[in-house]
Amino acid sequence: MKSSPEASGGDARELRMGDQELFFSTTDRRGVIREGNSVFVRISGFELEELVGAPHNTVRHPDMPGGLFRLVWDGLQAGRPMGAYMRNRTKDGRFYWVFATMSPLRDGYVSVRMAPRGPLFELAKRVYAQAAHAERTAIQTNAMNRRDAALLGKAHIEDALRQGGFSSYEEFMLHALPEEVSARRRSVATSYARPGAQGSIAEVLAGTGALDLVLDEFVGHLTDYQRFGDELATISSGVLGIARRLHTSVIAAQRASELVEDSAPVLANVARVTAEPMGEAVETLERLQDRFGRLRADLTRLRFQISLAGLYNTMAAEFAAEVFDGAAPPETLTAVPSLCDAAEAGIVEMSAQVQQVNAALDDGAELVAEAGARLEKFRLFLGQWRNLVLRHQAGHVLGDRVRPIDEELFTGWESVELLRRVGRRCESAVVPFDPAASRTHLNRVRVALSGPALI
Repeated sequence: MKSSPEASGGDARELRMGDQELFFSTTDRRGVIREGNSVFVRISGFELEELVGAPHNTVRHPDMPGGLFRLVWDGLQAGRPMGAYMRNRTKDGRFYWVFATMSPLRDGYVSVRMAPRGPLFELAKRVYAQAAHAERTAIQTNAMNRRDAALLGKAHIEDALRQGGFSSYEEFMLHALPEEVSARRRSVATSYARPGAQGSIAEVLAGTGALDLVLDEFVGHLTDYQRFGDELATISSGVLGIARRLHTSVIAAQRASELVEDSAPVLANVARVTAEPMGEAVETLERLQDRFGRLRADLTRLRFQISLAGLYNTMAAEFAAEVFDGAAPPETLTAVPSLCDAAEAGIVEMSAQVQQVNAALDDGAELVAEAGARLEKFRLFLGQWRNLVLRHQAGHVLGDRVRPIDEELFTGWESVELLRRVGRRCESAVVPFDPAASRTHLNRVRVALSGPALI
């Protein structure tokens, strides 16, 4: 599917990328373009000779807020891959939207862009429009320079995204890329298999295909990770609810004991002692909630890294397929090693993240077991207090004041069972990942491109 003007009802100046199309470019550290692919040339309207050697902001649209570029450059210069929705301009004054990924690479950057189709695209457009308006207003009314206006726009974007439920721009980006890759997979049934391919082309396609299978298998685990990450948000809330109930029941026992302290002082003593296992259980539950929060953040970053490595691998396969199909000259394959390097850097990061996630899952399982044991200990003390109420026949005096204790004794087993289920879930979610196998496939591609024959 080629890019085309947006359907009626949209802006006639807008070009829409085809779902299958992928932009590619590399730049030096200053953002000067070194390479670009045929999709970049066709949609931007610039000849490749016009793009190479020009700053990448040649295609920057004036309506884009400077604050976004500040966010992106801050991340890149810190050595992190970045992703962003971008509105770019064409040579004839029209515009097009992309979701762009950018990764540091040796002495420059590599970028792959795709058509934005994910659920966060509309939020990004609204936030950008508001930030761009704030920047223009600051420049026009306050005589603010563009650098300071960009800092203002950056703050505006981050504030708006926090209102949208994201703790930072980085968290927004970490969610946006996997959503875009998933949307592309759903809409594009692309196969890069070329049965007639021989020589280097065949090897490149075989290597990228094999890596795609590895990443696809991991995407299956990623779906489980994502589901578990979503569950952790609910579980964390439940854990805090348990902690609040424990505190409420102890306070209720202490206040009820004061009413019969003269006739049954042992109740007050047990109520005071019960505060200790309650405190231990609450402290463990709070640590568990914090651990789950960090684990969920690790899972989100892992999803991003898998999606990024898969996207770079797909771009490499796209180059080889285009050359085989005659849509691009063989020399365009010189861009593939950069993609291999970017994919490998992502796989290294992914491997480290997998180890971190799996270690956190192991720690989480141990902490869940500890929380369960402390919760059981607390319930034992609370049960002893309730038995003493019966033994001293104090129920008629205490009346409804024992209800919170009875409710905790009745529902507490549900909390223990919840923790047991979470512990089992942590244990089963641990996934092995072998980065060496992925490197083998990438090296196969590199070796293929080091030979003299391209086809």
